[in-house]
Amino acid sequence: MYIQERARRQGLAGLLIAFLEEQLIARGVKTVKVLTGHDNHAAIGVYEKSGYKREDEVFLEKELK
Repeated sequence: MYIQERARRQGLAGLLIAFLEEQLIARGVKTVKVLTGHDNHAAIGVYEKSGYKREDEVFLEKELK
């Protein structure tokens, strides 16, 4: 999810999260996980404000050559 800079700080991200959650609930989804950069403090704050909790998962990546 991405909110353009000029549209930020208006509550749009929270509204979008709530809308998406309603759609997922209607489809029977019980759990949601989101991925964002560990230094993306703005996004983390929005998710936490929406009730998401941090987990201690490790994401590993390898570029194959």
